[in-house]
Amino acid sequence: MPSVDLQTELRRLYGFPSFRGVQQPIVEHFLGGGSALVLMATGDGKSLCYQLPALVGEGLTIVVSPLIALMDDQVAALRKRNLPATCIHSLLDRGERQRRLVMAQRGEVKLLYVTPERFRVEGFLEPMRGVPITRLAVDEAHCVSHWGHDFRPDYLRLGEVRQALGNPPCLALTATATPDVQDDIRAVLGLQDAPRFHTGIARDNLFLSVHDVHTDQDKLDRLLTILARTGGPAIVYCALIRDLARLEGELQRRGFAPLVYHGDLSAHERKTQQRTFQASSDALILATNAFGMGVDKADIRAIVHWQLPRTLEAYYQEVGRAGRDGLGACCELLYREEDLQIQRDFTEWANPTAEFAQQIARHLQGLGDRLHAIDLDTLRETFLTKNRHDGRIDTVLRLLRSAGCITGEVGQDLEFVRLPDDEEFEDWLPEDKRKRDLMGLLRMVRYATEGSCRKQAIHSHFGFDDVDGGCGACDLCVAAAAWQDEHLPPLHTIPQTTPGEASNQSLYAAPVQRGDWIEARGLGLCCVQRVHKRGSHWRVDVEVAKDLSRRSLDLRRDTWHKVERDT
Repeated sequence: MPSVDLQTELRRLYGFPSFRGVQQPIVEHFLGGGSALVLMATGDGKSLCYQLPALVGEGLTIVVSPLIALMDDQVAALRKRNLPATCIHSLLDRGERQRRLVMAQRGEVKLLYVTPERFRVEGFLEPMRGVPITRLAVDEAHCVSHWGHDFRPDYLRLGEVRQALGNPPCLALTATATPDVQDDIRAVLGLQDAPRFHTGIARDNLFLSVHDVHTDQDKLDRLLTILARTGGPAIVYCALIRDLARLEGELQRRGFAPLVYHGDLSAHERKTQQRTFQASSDALILATNAFGMGVDKADIRAIVHWQLPRTLEAYYQEVGRAGRDGLGACCELLYREEDLQIQRDFTEWANPTAEFAQQIARHLQGLGDRLHAIDLDTLRETFLTKNRHDGRIDTVLRLLRSAGCITGEVGQDLEFVRLPDDEEFEDWLPEDKRKRDLMGLLRMVRYATEGSCRKQAIHSHFGFDDVDGGCGACDLCVAAAAWQDEHLPPLHTIPQTTPGEASNQSLYAAPVQRGDWIEARGLGLCCVQRVHKRGSHWRVDVEVAKDLSRRSLDLRRDTWHKVERDT
């Protein structure tokens, strides 16, 4: 192809005056037909490394991404600049998926985003064989590895998919991959001889610290101190939804209006809470680890971990969301020894045996037409007689769903598609995974408790060079107050609201929000638990005050009125 002035194209397509770090050599390598493993810290600009070659080169680039929301956001940003990109995923109706597939076949787009599961959907891979696919980009490539912190079974098939597509040059990108995970990525995707490009993981503008606490009150006092000093948007990560809800109440009683994000919210609520956070200049959001991937917000000034994360990989990916604008940000872990049991439980639950997973799958298959009536409580009563809080069933369902063996949700629209074979179960749940996961948790504890440079510990974990002479940006190498005075804005007062004035705007015109009280005909007083949006219609899940039963209401059809709070 004719030579391309990449600097000119960068300015024309993105408006950027220059490349950052190793972006240019990666772009040149990929544009020239080379494959590579790319390790870049969160916020260093991984997406440009495959987008620019796709837009200035010939043919179609397929981008594999793990999250639909992440794909939608990236495509929307490209389309806003009138750049030819689209995505195909399960939330689109069949006609729209077909229309976008035809666009890719006709060469009307240069970038096609898909999830890894799309390649096993009938009617997708075969048509793609006839399309001139010149490049394949695999984002969040650590998902191919059992030892990564976000394993996805369908990522294991991407090597076969690459071969089926004609073995195009492949760019595998991730922010968090240990040497073992890097080896897995190379093996799965056929990148054994491909060069590695990396920026290291140094983020000089992030201050890393660990604060020992003994009680939840200690945690709250420390959190308020951090928020008052850092200013700007902040994320507090909680391991458990119940602890998140308790923290939300404590903050509300002190006049704060925190946003929240976790798996018990409806899809509408999660989306609108995320949008509100991204649009705000000073919002505080309380979240589980479900929040973050796909959040492209440059000005996050503080990230606080309310409990110990399970791995250093997960921890560093989460703190890497701070300070993407290059300005100072504080990332603090509130370490309480008792919290370690939470992650020990999670580690056990994440590692059911292959035999246990087979029992669950065969049980679901045997239910036949009764599958729609099954719920999680029933499954737990059947298989987890000793501890119904055990999360192994949730892990098995996640693996089955990710591999396309089931679709839908338990208790709603669950469908059984196929029974995995024994080899698949063994691939998903190798015998030594539990031991490795426990070692990962041990490394996280050592990071929190050993008195060595925080960034040195992280660099060593990911196989990068030592930090010479101390990092100058962690609580073990420099006084926190001195670093904050140099890198943060002046002391900041967190905006507060009067109690009861919490983030109504975050639900974008919803007639009620989570936590509101309504009076419903036939039910009496009810507390709103979830808010759902279906097109222009609103539904709510409520808890009935008189008997604590759960009901679902259609706000357009059912008779109800909101019970206003006393002021």
